Amino acid sequence: MDTGSHGRYQWLVDQRNGIGHLIERCPEALLDRYLIVASFDSGPLHPNAEEKAAGWCSENQLAYSPRLESLSQLPYENFDEWYVFTSPTRLCSCDVFINFGGFTLRNPEESLAALHPTWDRVGAKALADEQMRQQGQFWSQLQLFGAESYIADGDNFIFATANTELFARVELAFRSA
Repeated sequence: MDTGSHGRYQWLVDQRNGIGHLIERCPEALLDRYLIVASFDSGPLHPNAEEKAAGWCSENQLAYSPRLESLSQLPYENFDEWYVFTSPTRLCSCDVFINFGGFTLRNPEESLAALHPTWDRVGAKALADEQMRQQGQFWSQLQLFGAESYIADGDNFIFATANTELFARVELAFRSA
């Protein structure tokens, strides 16, 4: 697991555990909050009749939860991307990052330093540059939205939050896994 910070957000990236682990070990990251699902299994979430009856809706390829009072019916899969808010929020549009292979918040230049001398350094540098561009776009969007937290689960599990107390609890839950 790797951790870091960017602006007012602290983040962690883990390759062993995912959203299910977060829900089980740290439900307070979601309870009494509002969720915007930008990606569900690599595409938009289309709430079913039961979810709509519970207050879910969708607009502009984004799904919106009611205030989360229980997590037992929370829809999640692989390659999910969520924005978590403390009050109801609507977004006009949202770029999805989790579907970029290997999307991470780790510093891509660190992987260049560990690169074996026989590997394609030019290709690896191009990949690192693209990852840096994606990360810049991601951080700009997250700050613009003002979400309390960001949760994504694809090639990597990513949790970023502006709530320092919540981050400490989530980090502990993932370190003790």
